[in-house]
Amino acid sequence: MPTNSWTRRSYEADVLLVPLDPAARTSAAALIDQLPGITVADGAPLADEQEYLERADVITLLVRDLAAVDHDTVIRLGHAARDTGTLLGAVVVTPCLAWSGADEDAAAAVVREYADTVVIVRDMPPVLHLLQVLRGGSRDVAEVTA
Repeated sequence: MPTNSWTRRSYEADVLLVPLDPAARTSAAALIDQLPGITVADGAPLADEQEYLERADVITLLVRDLAAVDHDTVIRLGHAARDTGTLLGAVVVTPCLAWSGADEDAAAAVVREYADTVVIVRDMPPVLHLLQVLRGGSRDVAEVTA
């Protein structure tokens, strides 16, 4: 009977991570070495990211500060994702799993309207694991057990 190989994958997605605020950009930059195969947008205007948008299977918006999110960017990415049939997800990192300001409420409403899926987590470690799952999972047994 053949043995299963942890290194074999049936699917590997092209994931575009788009940090939407300065704190999210800092967090993404700190994780970049742990995100093989995931493209991190550098904050360039949407037109400069068009090649990535056309190639991506999944676009994931990363939010650490809802009050600092540019609504127009979310709307443009939402329309671009729908036009290309690309899954658009969002991860909101907030320690208390809630927000209370008017700017935060408005940004959350825009993100909910344009993202296909929204995940809210307390801190960054689950974000790394979520991105790895979207990409296609860990590459070997050492990564799974680490």
